[in-house]
Amino acid sequence: MAQVPCVGTARLNSRAVRDHNLALVLHALERNHGGSRSLVCGATGLTPGAVTLLVNELMDAGFLVTSDTMEAEGGRRKKQLSFSDDSYPVAVIELVPGRVRLVCEAFGGARLVDETYERDFRGADAGDFAAFAAELICGLARRLDAEGRLPLHAVGVITSAPVRSNRSEVLANLDFGWEMMDFGALITRALAEHGVSAPVVLLKDADCAAWAEVRHMEDEGGPMPAGTLFISSNDGIGGSFILGDRIYNGPLGTGMTIGHIQLNPEGELCCCGKRGCLTTYAGADALLEASGLGPYARAHGRDAAVCELRRRWQAGEEPAHGAVERAIRYVRVAIEIALTLLVADCVIVGGYLATCLDEILAVENGFSSLGVEGVTALRPAALGSDAAVLGGLMRMRGALIDHAAELMRGEPLDAATLLQDTL
Repeated sequence: MAQVPCVGTARLNSRAVRDHNLALVLHALERNHGGSRSLVCGATGLTPGAVTLLVNELMDAGFLVTSDTMEAEGGRRKKQLSFSDDSYPVAVIELVPGRVRLVCEAFGGARLVDETYERDFRGADAGDFAAFAAELICGLARRLDAEGRLPLHAVGVITSAPVRSNRSEVLANLDFGWEMMDFGALITRALAEHGVSAPVVLLKDADCAAWAEVRHMEDEGGPMPAGTLFISSNDGIGGSFILGDRIYNGPLGTGMTIGHIQLNPEGELCCCGKRGCLTTYAGADALLEASGLGPYARAHGRDAAVCELRRRWQAGEEPAHGAVERAIRYVRVAIEIALTLLVADCVIVGGYLATCLDEILAVENGFSSLGVEGVTALRPAALGSDAAVLGGLMRMRGALIDHAAELMRGEPLDAATLLQDTL
């Protein structure tokens, strides 16, 4: 959200303050899944008069609707404000090895489109994916228009590669064999060939998954951590760090790429060019190969191979047992390195490693706060393989909220400044 001081007054003389407070109201309702005007007052510190003016503007612009009344203290009934499903849609495209997924939701959260395409772009030219993504976006735009909905104002593309601060350039995407490039510009040019103009925002998958997991913790009523370290292990080893309500990326987008912490400078060569990175020991593909299950994975799929790996590990069968034990030991070391550098009171682990938390904690590694109640919680991810898409949709909706005033004025959005949730 734009860093403008919040002013709780009914007279909004400054456009910047008004814009900020419009977003403030929408964020309060989004975090609480709707609510009354008094809830907005309490959550934002704005006066009742200011909230009334802002809510009326947002209702006139189609962002908000009033739904069923709800009971309030003292027996009074208050109108419930909620996001309108007729307002601006949000959409993301998720690119993973072997498939592409397109998901679009109404502003209010209703799922409009959820389609998966079995397309593998590993080893293909990046322009091939850009053209395919543009076709998906154009097709979605036509469907939304046919249904009488508002047009897309931005699209998120979820990728495993680190994303630079301009939200368009990505560093080398090692999963697909692509060099550093302006990926957003590729898709934007492909869209222009179809006569479509919409900002394309690149999103790192681990950041999106971490965002969704933290918001899920909030929805479950748990205490919100000051700092959250997230580790994913679906393919390689990914990571993210959320400080308060901001994702730490850094200018190159390489913040918390824990899979490339170098643990053994004489170790196996990593695809990043270094030796002995965590992902060469604990990444799912590397671990399956080290366990002798590479052919099994190619014949039956990674998920089935990971299940077989766990069976062999628990049965003490070599080489699976030794490979998994080494991976768990190195994961613990990498977490400890990260905790030495970061202020994190929560560590969330996703992917196959989410089933190994007891074993990770059991690794002898000297004094540690990991797993100590009230200091650094260790918990499994709760949302599974949907986490990145869910988080991507949340972040794109949050971006539209941050720029609600520009949308109301009909101003175009800029991919480079659209996201306000990163450091």
